[in-house]
Amino acid sequence: MAEGHIKWYSEKKGYGFITSETEGDVFVHHKNVRDHGYFGLVKDLPVTFDLRETPDGKQAFNVRASKSS
Repeated sequence: MAEGHIKWYSEKKGYGFITSETEGDVFVHHKNVRDHGYFGLVKDLPVTFDLRETPDGKQAFNVRASKSS
């Protein structure tokens, strides 16, 4: 599992980006956020996620708030 922080996220648009020291910027879509109703994706929130390479670039799946948050 990779770790990073929310770079920016728009609830209205339903997507944003995570920044990670090892992976760079990674796209995140609302459908790939676990327990989304229990926390909001706000700037600098530490998260863990699974990473997949897609035709459009890196994408985060199974995004969760980090235990340290």
